[in-house]
Amino acid sequence: MIFAIISSILTSLSMPGFLWGGIVWFSLIFLFKSMENRKLSFLYAFLYEYLLIFISMYWVIPILTKNLPEFFGKFSSITGFFVYLLLCLVEAIPFLLFGALYGYFIDRIKGDIPKALFVSSAFTFSEFLRGIGELGFTGIRLSDALYKDIGIIQIASITGTLGIVFLIVFINYILYIKRSKIQVIIITISFIYLANWIVSTNLPLNSANVPIVAVQTNYEQQIKYTSKSEKIMYDIENLIANTPNNYLHILPEAVFATEDIRNSQLEEKLKNISKRKPIILGFPTYDSQPKNSALVYANGNLVGKYDKIKLFPFVEFLPYEKFFKKFEFLKGVAYFTPGDEFKTFKIDGFPEFGIQICFESYFPEISRNLSNNGAKVLFVITNDGWYKHDTALWQHFSKIVFRAIENQRYVVQVSNTGISGVVDNFGRIQKILPLRNQTTGILNIKPKNTKTLYQKFGDWFSILSILLALLIPLFYRDRRKNRI
Repeated sequence: MIFAIISSILTSLSMPGFLWGGIVWFSLIFLFKSMENRKLSFLYAFLYEYLLIFISMYWVIPILTKNLPEFFGKFSSITGFFVYLLLCLVEAIPFLLFGALYGYFIDRIKGDIPKALFVSSAFTFSEFLRGIGELGFTGIRLSDALYKDIGIIQIASITGTLGIVFLIVFINYILYIKRSKIQVIIITISFIYLANWIVSTNLPLNSANVPIVAVQTNYEQQIKYTSKSEKIMYDIENLIANTPNNYLHILPEAVFATEDIRNSQLEEKLKNISKRKPIILGFPTYDSQPKNSALVYANGNLVGKYDKIKLFPFVEFLPYEKFFKKFEFLKGVAYFTPGDEFKTFKIDGFPEFGIQICFESYFPEISRNLSNNGAKVLFVITNDGWYKHDTALWQHFSKIVFRAIENQRYVVQVSNTGISGVVDNFGRIQKILPLRNQTTGILNIKPKNTKTLYQKFGDWFSILSILLALLIPLFYRDRRKNRI
């Protein structure tokens, strides 16, 4: 059990916002050591993932124990902490499958390479399962550790992040099964980063030629949810008073946190501003059903709106209502209805673009569908003002690196408190605005219409993973152990 705990701690330290991503190349060795107890391997795999989520997402704890209770006043801090423990439990459940498969099959497979392929496949498929369904979440995926290692992660344009997960687990298992000494681990990691350097230095350079303006409003949540909309509009007008005309201005999610300002004097002000400065911003819309929306204004008109498709469980919608009815107390502003259209927009002077809202950037299918529908650049608007720890901001921002590579698109994120910035189509971070500052910044983008293998076929690697996990024990079984 101690080895599983050590593995969780090391993997956590490799995540964005912590220590160093390179730790992930050897952090799983201790997990495999703990799983030498085959009868309890399912338990140790579960414990590993549970503690990994618990440690890496520590920044959620004050949200559930302080912020949400203060704002919405529906539950206690103790209840909020219990919810966090339950969240970690839900995230770790798929790794019971990995541990069970490992414990049953690993000694029945002949050959080190087949074993490594089997382990990598079973782990990767369990990771895929964690990201699907109404409670699906792709945060704290092993691939996140490598968001700065641009050369290595270019394979995401082919396999998505699951291919990176597979590679990480494969390297870890080979180092484990060979009982590698520290010198061998250091040499292996050195070769990995040599390859990373070679690839990254040979990626084509870009000359982004379309300037846009990111508007980081930097509202504290207490102010955001209590200020009158007129005051917020006044602040926005002052903030963009000196920004260039004819540049597309991108504001965060939920600029007006609770109010639908359509058909009001405030919207008329937005329309007047958009005659000179096209604007994207977010606020809830209440038609027949409430939705979390991003709206586009240009040339004095409302061009259209995108409604958030992937809603945040419990806060924005109630997942699996029959099972979780009692968790309605976590509801935020409202329970929203998910959008049903991967809508893209085209305004004069700017490439066709798609918009994602908040944690939609965690889910590759959103940016993939937007790109397939014609988006040549992707925008993410979010309200990360809930998070007092920069770790949360980096974990969120790191996701757009992978979305950029998967689709070969420039991706811009604009957040209330940061991180606001732009990455190019190879995932290279081009510019970041100062965190927790009310500011504007010019970001340069370039339209791209490349069709990557991942964009065409999505998470095809998950299918390969389950096939390998099923077939390797059959074709590479150790006939000396006649137990299959």
